[in-house]
Amino acid sequence: MVRFGAGIAFAIVSVGLVLTASRGAVLAYIVMIAVWLLRRRRFTDLIVGVFLAVGQWDLKRLLAYHSISQMGYVVLAFGVGAEVLANHGPVAVASLAVFGGLFHMMNHAAFKSLLFLTSGAIEYATGTRQLKELGGLAKLMPVTSSCCRIASLSIAGVPPFSGFWSKLVIIIAVVQAGHVVLGTIAVIVSFMTLVSFVKVQRYVLGGEPSEKTAGAREVPAGMAIPMVTLSAVCLVLGVVVFLYPPFTDSVIGPARDVVVRGLEYIGGPGPMGKP
Repeated sequence: MVRFGAGIAFAIVSVGLVLTASRGAVLAYIVMIAVWLLRRRRFTDLIVGVFLAVGQWDLKRLLAYHSISQMGYVVLAFGVGAEVLANHGPVAVASLAVFGGLFHMMNHAAFKSLLFLTSGAIEYATGTRQLKELGGLAKLMPVTSSCCRIASLSIAGVPPFSGFWSKLVIIIAVVQAGHVVLGTIAVIVSFMTLVSFVKVQRYVLGGEPSEKTAGAREVPAGMAIPMVTLSAVCLVLGVVVFLYPPFTDSVIGPARDVVVRGLEYIGGPGPMGKP
């Protein structure tokens, strides 16, 4: 399951990078076909990934299962966008869905990288990644703990962190496309993600130091600086989206337009007609 989900995640990230760098209409059309096929798996990624994560006690495996779940949001957004275009529905709704998917992929790159860096720092300092063997690190490793909390709040979709805005856009687009049940599932999965990371905070950062963590100290600056930088990204993206929405559109808009109106770049009509 983890390998399969990781493969899907890699495929989605690769598509995002290609779309950002390319304005080829043929490529965009192929991507839309691939996304239509991926729609059939959107329930599996969202639901199975998060429930496997909730029951996991190995920190890095927990994060890996959440990668499956979070990529489910991206597949859901792309799939709904493709469905709207295929049915000649409102281009604005399709654009919103694709925008949300790309935005969440960008956010995921930031907060999931941060979570894996903090988990690596915790394992480096304590020698274990088992949640039940940890505890009390908020006092012993304040920088790592603060970064872990920021990343946890972001992936759980708590405002004003960046993950909240991308999930909100996806859910709005899904509901506007007429999939109220899917929108509700996306909200429930976000809540279950929060439950999972409350467990992480409780067993890793809260309480008193355990036998494994009693001698833990903050990691060196070479490990702390990247974590602080990514924490700033999670915070800044959330604040910028709220205070100045055009910034995000200027970053993600070109990639969104390639998907939504790709065929117009070679002079032919788009798959959904002129907007």
